[in-house]
Amino acid sequence: MATTDRGVTSVVSTILLVAIVLILGVTVSVYALDITEDLNEPAPNVAETSAEFVPGGGTDEQVVRTTHIAGDRVAIEDLEIIVRASGPDVDTQARLVNLPSTASSRLLDENIEGNEDLIDQRFGSAKLITDDGVDSWSPGSTIEFRVNSGTADYRDGNTPDADELEVVIVHTPSNSIIIERTFRP
Repeated sequence: MATTDRGVTSVVSTILLVAIVLILGVTVSVYALDITEDLNEPAPNVAETSAEFVPGGGTDEQVVRTTHIAGDRVAIEDLEIIVRASGPDVDTQARLVNLPSTASSRLLDENIEGNEDLIDQRFGSAKLITDDGVDSWSPGSTIEFRVNSGTADYRDGNTPDADELEVVIVHTPSNSIIIERTFRP
């Protein structure tokens, strides 16, 4: 009695036909539904940073300094900085937008959304990038701004009493958080 393997051919052909139809269907749906338009450009790699915040009432205190140590350069116009102050007497936030591209430029009212009083805008208090003539946040550059002690005071026993400061740096083209630091002085 002779045996044949004719039944295997129809199973293999059915599997191949289903695979081809699935691949064709996925390819057509990607183009027809335009799924790729929602993809953002990748966020820059800011591999390492250092950040500090020293509470106090002097002009060199209540300053947030975030230094870019290693990673990609990020254009200043592609950054937004969210600053949140909280505590028993404080719950407020400000968003630094449309950032000036040089160290000599000050933060103005149009650069702050939310509570404008949270960020000290006096001359010399808000110099954002500490390297003159730099239009990007690159390794070695520092973002620096001062929190107004009249709005959120981090010294013990002072009013308005604040105990936590959160700073988030967002890359706007990719809508990605590249740095997030919480300070509890």
